[in-house]
Amino acid sequence: MFTRGCQYVAARSQPLDLLKSHFSDHRYEDAAGNLCGERFEFIHFVGVQSLRQVFDAVKFFMTNIEINISERLGHTTVREDYNDMDEATSIPNCRLVSEANNGVTFEMNSVAFAEYFEHREEFGGSPCAVMVADSVDVDDLYPYNPNERVRRDVSVAIVFREVKRRRSTGNAAESDEEELVVVMQRAAFSKVYCSELEVADSSAMDALQEGLSNWGDVMVQTIRGFIRAV
Repeated sequence: MFTRGCQYVAARSQPLDLLKSHFSDHRYEDAAGNLCGERFEFIHFVGVQSLRQVFDAVKFFMTNIEINISERLGHTTVREDYNDMDEATSIPNCRLVSEANNGVTFEMNSVAFAEYFEHREEFGGSPCAVMVADSVDVDDLYPYNPNERVRRDVSVAIVFREVKRRRSTGNAAESDEEELVVVMQRAAFSKVYCSELEVADSSAMDALQEGLSNWGDVMVQTIRGFIRAV
């Protein structure tokens, strides 16, 4: 998963300047009526101590994702299972059940991995932190419940890299000072499955798809809050 995720992010980023803002969002309905989305973006974290500090913030977000989502979006979110983390693969498999503000309950079942690399060929041999996640298609222990919940799948590849840039101080004498910027290169693919639930009308389904983007925003907010608190 790490190799494929890094290769994809590297290919998408190749013509782009890491220090410039970038955002693309494509949404569509597939032949089965499922709502799909593709998102690729750069997000910059300034005032950070190191790449590892940001990586620690990512792990903090993922290990407390149900709390972060509930507090920031008001979506009552519960983690139905929790596999202990280990140091090698920093993020466990988890199953989330969340009730959106429109009353629709949806479920996600995914497995994710995060690791800090001192060297990745995809990025010129430089250090980076990588998080990849993919949805679980079939889970005998925790099967999907389409009679009560809407299923949402997410596949994500996120790369964090250090970049130096000239610090803007307004003082010509200090114009050669540099500051560290950690760039998050995030590619996300989502699918909200067509549902027969009465509450899941077209507007509710659209809201669920939009809500998935909001989850990504909560991740960024949590990372920034973690950095400020250190």
